[in-house]
Parts: sequence; C-alpha cells; structure tokens
Amino acid sequence: MTENNIIIGIDTSCYTTSIAAISLNGDIIFNEKTMLSVNENSIGLRQSEAVFQHIKNIGVMSDKIKEKLDGYNVCAICASEKPRPVEESYMPVFSVGHSFAKLNSASGGYPVYTTTHQENHIKAALYKTEGITEEKFISVHMSGGTMEILLTEKNGFGYRVEIIGGTKDISIGQLIDRVGVKLGYRFPAGAYIDKEAINYSGEIKSGLKTSVKDGYMNISGLENQAMKLIENGESVGYTAKAVMNASIKSLEKALVYLCDKYDIYEILFAGGVASSRYIRKNLSYRLNKKGVKTIFGEPQYSSDNAVGCAIIGLEKYLED
Repeated sequence: MTENNIIIGIDTSCYTTSIAAISLNGDIIFNEKTMLSVNENSIGLRQSEAVFQHIKNIGVMSDKIKEKLDGYNVCAICASEKPRPVEESYMPVFSVGHSFAKLNSASGGYPVYTTTHQENHIKAALYKTEGITEEKFISVHMSGGTMEILLTEKNGFGYRVEIIGGTKDISIGQLIDRVGVKLGYRFPAGAYIDKEAINYSGEIKSGLKTSVKDGYMNISGLENQAMKLIENGESVGYTAKAVMNASIKSLEKALVYLCDKYDIYEILFAGGVASSRYIRKNLSYRLNKKGVKTIFGEPQYSSDNAVGCAIIGLEKYLED
C-alpha cells in the first residue's frame, strides 16, 4: 500500500506556484506548476503582486490537484518557508505556500514539515541522478534572480550551505531575461535565448569580455555589451549565443578557481538556468576537460518545482 500513501510538496517562489507529490516508494506522482504572469516588456514582479497571484493560482490548481489525489492517502505535507537555510532569510512569497501547508495539515490531520527554496532545488536536482559521492560538494544555484556558488554539506534532511562565490551584481538569469526582453521576447526569456543560441550556427567573432575574480563574477558588464550588440543590429541568434558563451566562460572561471581552492571536484547545478540545454552541454564539456564532475538534474526538476519539498517531506516522515 506504500504506493498509495503520498507526501505533498509545495513551493511558492518569485515566479512559479509549484505543487508535487511523491509516494512512500519514492515515485513522483505528479509535479504541477503554474508560472506567475508578468506584463509584456516587464522584467519581474513585486512581492505583493506575486503573493496575490500565488493565492489565485492555488485556488485554480486545487480542482486539478483534487482529481490527481483521487485514490491516494496524504500522509504529510512539506513547504518551503523561506529562500535559504539561514536564520535571517525571508521573502513574503513563501508565506503563501507555508500557510497553505499548515491549513491542509490542520484540516487533514497529518504533519506539516518545512524546508527552504534552496534546499528544495538541491534535493530536486539530485532526484534520479547518480548522486554526490562526497560529504561536501559545490552546488550552483542559478535561477532568475539568484546566482550563488555554495559549499554544500548534508545537514539532517536538508543542507548546510555557505556562499563561496557567485555574482557581485545581477544574476546570469537576469542577464538572459533582460537581453531576451530587449530582443522582443516575453519574460521569462530563458527558453527563447537557449533555443536561439542552439540554432545559431555561426561563429562569434569576438566574445564578450568577462570579469571574474576569486570565484565572483561581474555580470552587469555583459549586459551592457549585449545591449550594444542589439543596438548595432547584430542578429538575435548571434546575440543569444554571445551572451550564453560569456555566461559559460564566467562560470567556468569562477568554478575552476573554487574547485582548486576547496579541493572539491564535484559540482551540482540547480535552478531554472541549469535547465538550459546550451549551458548544460557546453559548460559540462569545458569543466569535464579540467577534471571537474558536473551533475545536472533533469530539466523539469531544475526549473522551479516542489519535488524537492516532497522528497524532504518524505525523508522526515519516514524518520518520525
């Protein structure tokens, strides 16, 4: 009967409402997500608007989820309550999912567990991969608004993380989105830029100049250079490929430095930007040549989702 007993996971991030379920056997039952709506030519949402949309999305998704739950027994629910596993971390959007989880726990009579958005991403990225062989590893959380390189260590059912690198200004996700919107695509523009970079067969005459020091990248300079390419009439494909190549080069420089500094040569990539086919292929190739093992989760578990929450909830439930 373990296949009929499930754990629910919920994550309400800055851009996606996510609800997932996993059986006690560890099989994903469903992985539902709804993107928040962003106005045309806009590059983001205020927290208040995101909170409102999450409340609306949960209401709309509830009927669909109810059908999917038919025949299953919910044993517990787990929600991400804040962005990162540090005490001062807070963001209003996560209160929606956390409150929803507490309400369902009270009405359903089953336990509620909590985790963080970052741990959710790490756990989801590891699902169905060969996993990490060392106690400590480097993880890269790269999404629409985040670009953090983390020294990561298992800590109970979650992870202890220390920021050891990343970006000094905007994230790579923000770079890609801003360039994409400038090129006429709707936000978030990552999938479009990824496709353009893959399909462009021409050579990049002179790549964008990167700035990386001691594991930290300066990305805003790449944005300025990319905008000049657009102003000078370069094609969409050329601009997309130039931006992606520069992002990969920046990541490679930062990560090789940090791998050598900490003597750790396993890297896990999580977050929406990690679902990019162009980045996965080309960054892995460059890092693998330098003796660094790269682990990318399946694309549907790299972008925003609640699978990691469900897995963490499952682990906590089985331990109780």
